[in-house]
Amino acid sequence: MTPEPLRQADPYTVERLAADVLAAVATETDQAHLIPRLEPLLARFLAAGTLPERYCQPVAGRVATDHQDFTLYRLYRAEGDRFNIMVAIWPPGGGTGVHDHAGNWVVEGVYRNGLHTIRYVREDDGSRAGQARLRQTEALDLKPGDVAHVRHPDRAIHDFINRSDQPTVSVHIYGGDITQETLNYFDVAAGTYAAVSHDLKYDNE
Repeated sequence: MTPEPLRQADPYTVERLAADVLAAVATETDQAHLIPRLEPLLARFLAAGTLPERYCQPVAGRVATDHQDFTLYRLYRAEGDRFNIMVAIWPPGGGTGVHDHAGNWVVEGVYRNGLHTIRYVREDDGSRAGQARLRQTEALDLKPGDVAHVRHPDRAIHDFINRSDQPTVSVHIYGGDITQETLNYFDVAAGTYAAVSHDLKYDNE
């Protein structure tokens, strides 16, 4: 008797990821408890390799600048923008600049190539408008499949840099909608910061 072939496991698609994230945010609001539930989900999605290739291709003409000119695709939008799942494609040499996310959480991971991320904490008390003294706490080189997070307030300030000569594709579960928000951008050397309203849009909408 010929044995039945093993049934291939269902692929972990962005639709399944979105359903699992939706279930998690429906029962947990505290960032410190929510993020550990979401990181394995994103890691599973990255490992599955089910991101459509059209979302891995940068828009032509993008250049390396801080917090602009990277490609941004929206994969899923939850009702009321409770979270968005999106793809960012960083050009060679491109980065975000040192910034926070206005109190929102983010779980992010590398799908293709790599990203260098630097994390900071504030050492001042925040009483002087426009001024902030930052201390670097860690620097990580994220490889395909690696995940990280932004958590307010203790892991909120960071920078991403693509130090390679190839585009980097990353996937982000964002607790809000980055295209609608004003974030703080920091000049570490000068000890200053400014609120920046993003001029961002999703390139597939």
